[in-house]
Amino acid sequence: MDILSNPSVIGFAVFLLLLLFNMPVFASLALAALFTIIFFDAAPLVVVPYILGGSLDKFPLLATPLFIIAGAMITQSGMSQRIVNLAQVVLGQLPGGLALATLLTGAVISSMSGSNIATVAALSFLIPAMASVGYPKPFAVAVVAAGCTFGVVIPPSLGMIIYGVITEQSIPKLFFAGIGPGLLMFLVLGLCIYFISRRNGYRGLAVERTWQSFRVAFVDAFWGLMAPVVILGGIYSGLFTATEAAAVAVVYIFLIDMLIYRKIGLKNYPNLLLESGKTIGVIVLIIACSSVFAWIWQTQGLAALVTSKLIAWSGESSAAMLLMINGLLIVSGAFLEPIAAMYLLVPLVKPALLSAGVDLVHFGAIMTVNLSMAHLTPPVGVGLMLAAKIGNVPFETAAKWALPFVICEAVVILLVTFFPPISLFLTGTM
Repeated sequence: MDILSNPSVIGFAVFLLLLLFNMPVFASLALAALFTIIFFDAAPLVVVPYILGGSLDKFPLLATPLFIIAGAMITQSGMSQRIVNLAQVVLGQLPGGLALATLLTGAVISSMSGSNIATVAALSFLIPAMASVGYPKPFAVAVVAAGCTFGVVIPPSLGMIIYGVITEQSIPKLFFAGIGPGLLMFLVLGLCIYFISRRNGYRGLAVERTWQSFRVAFVDAFWGLMAPVVILGGIYSGLFTATEAAAVAVVYIFLIDMLIYRKIGLKNYPNLLLESGKTIGVIVLIIACSSVFAWIWQTQGLAALVTSKLIAWSGESSAAMLLMINGLLIVSGAFLEPIAAMYLLVPLVKPALLSAGVDLVHFGAIMTVNLSMAHLTPPVGVGLMLAAKIGNVPFETAAKWALPFVICEAVVILLVTFFPPISLFLTGTM
C-alpha cells in the first residue's frame, strides 16, 4: 500500500485542513480521527472511549497538571523577579546583559515548572523592561521566547515525562539525558545573544557588581534557587518519583510564598487554579485525541509502512535515519503543538529506531530539543506567539527576529543527534 493512500494519512490531511481554518488543535485532532474512523471504517466507534480513557490512565501523567500549577505559582509569587535580579548582578555588565539574564532565568524557571508556556508567562515582565533600556521590542520578544525553549529539555521536563510514558523508558534516566543538551542550548543561545548585542550596541544594565550586592541578591533569590535542587535532588536520590516531585514542587512553592514572599495570598488561589485548569484541560484533550489518532495510525499499518520506507531510504544507516526523522520533526513542529507531535510521531518512528539500534533515551533528548525549537517556528510557534501577544508585536515581525535563535537551535539538534555523549554521559551513572 502506498503511504499517500493510507486512510490515516488522508485523515491527517483533514487535520491540517482544519488547522488552517483556525480550529483548536484538540478539536482538529478529534474531528479528523472521527472522519477517518467513520469514512474508512477504520474501527468501531465503541473502542474510542476505551482509547481515550486508557491514554490518560497513567500515573506519570499526573505530573502534568501539577507542574502547570507550579508554573502559575512561580509567576505570581515574584520568584522569577528575584532570580532576574541575581542574574543581572552576575551578567548585567556584559553586552546584552539583561537579555542574557532573561535567558538564564528562563533556564532556572524551566527547571522548576517543566513547562515552556509557564516560563513565557514568568518572563513576560522582561519585555517592557528590555524595551525601556534600548532593546528593540521584537528582539526582547524573541529573547523571552528563546528563554522558554528550555522547558521541554531541562528536567523536570513535561516533554520527557510524556515521552517516557509513550516509550516506557525510565523518566529519571530521561531527565539525566536532558541536562547536557539543556546546558548546550544555553551556551549556544547565550553566545548568539552576546554577539548580536555587541554588534548592535545593546547594553547591559548599570547594576552594582560587588560582593555585597551579590550577597543581597543571592539571599533574596535563595529560596527560588533551592526549588530545582529540592525537586531534582529528591528524584535522583530516590526519595520520590518524578510524578511525586511535581506535588513536592507545588507544596514547596506554596510554603515559600506563604512563609517568606507572601505575594499570592489565599484569596488568589481559586483564580490561579481556574486559569491553570484551562491550560490543563487543553493539554488533557490534546493527549487523549492524539492517542486516538496514533492508535488509528497503528491499526491502519502506517507505522509499518513508515518503518519500511525509513529503512529503505536510509540504507539501514542510523545516522541517515536520524537525519530524516529530524527533518520530519522540524516540519511537524512547525504545525503541531509539541505534545501532540510526540503522541503522533513517536509510535510512528519507534519501530524504525529500534530496527536501526538507536537508543530510545538518546532519541528522547533529540526529540525534546527538536520540539523545543517548535516554540519558535511559524506558523504555530506557541512560545513565540504568546510572547508576541504579551509584547504587542506582530507575530511575523517576531518570527524574523527569532530566526537567529532558530538557527542556533538547529545547530544544537545536529550536535545532540550525532554526538550521543552530550545526552548520555550522565545516564551511565544510574
